[in-house]
Order: sequence, then C-alpha cells, then structure tokens
Amino acid sequence: MADITYTDATGLKRKRRDLGDGSFADVVASVSPSAAAASSTPLAGSVNDTVAHVFGPFTPQLARDIWATLVGAAATGSAQLLRSTDAGASKAGLTAGGKAWAGWSFSAVTGSIVNEPVGTESDAAATYYLAVTLTAGSLTYRVAQ
Repeated sequence: MADITYTDATGLKRKRRDLGDGSFADVVASVSPSAAAASSTPLAGSVNDTVAHVFGPFTPQLARDIWATLVGAAATGSAQLLRSTDAGASKAGLTAGGKAWAGWSFSAVTGSIVNEPVGTESDAAATYYLAVTLTAGSLTYRVAQ
C-alpha cells in the first residue's frame, strides 16, 4: 500500500507511512500553522506625561503568546495589563494563581522594564488594554504576538 497524506483538524499536515506489514505510522509532515507570523495588530506607542492612560484595545490571535514590552527613558511609574471580555466596558488586571500578574512598578529606569510573554488567550471575546501612569520620564510600550 502507499503512504497517505492528509490535513488534520488543527491544520497540521500529517502522513501515514505504510510500514509494509498492513500497519501505518503517523508522522508530522510540516510545521504547525502557528509558526507563521501573528495576524493580530500590535498595541504600541509612547507616553511622556503624568496623566493616567489606558491604551487599547489589543485583540489577540487565539492560542498564541502575548508579549509585553516596556522600555523607559528615566521612567518612574507603573503599568498594568488589563483584560476585558465585554468590549472594554469592564477591565480586570491579570492574575496567576490568585496573585497579581503582568503589573510593573519602576523607578528612574532607562532601558528595558519588561520584555516577556504574559499570557495565551483562548476566549475570542477577550481584548487587552495597558494602563500606564508616569510620574517622570517617558515610556515606550508594545503589546503584541
């Protein structure tokens, strides 16, 4: 019999290799579609005043890491990533194990404050926002995949 190639429900191309004895072995024939660039639009900008801001929304592509990047120039203040499932009518800070997550306080930082994955989304209704308040300096931010 011949090998059989097919696409499974997740979009992976798979091959069933004929072992020659009437049995087959499944092998992955290509990389997962998630290896392609994300289709979401990054939330990015900068702030250099002392007004409390909430930037967003960022609408993530499902099942992909969400990265937060903050870079300061003599920046003092705080930032918190917020999540909403009602188009931004209400927003809540992220938690992990019941503890606050994806929130940062910084003092006179020049350079990287954070550059890390902060979550993976599975709810199509979810959007993200970034709350930023500075007391000094400036901050460049990016929430992306």
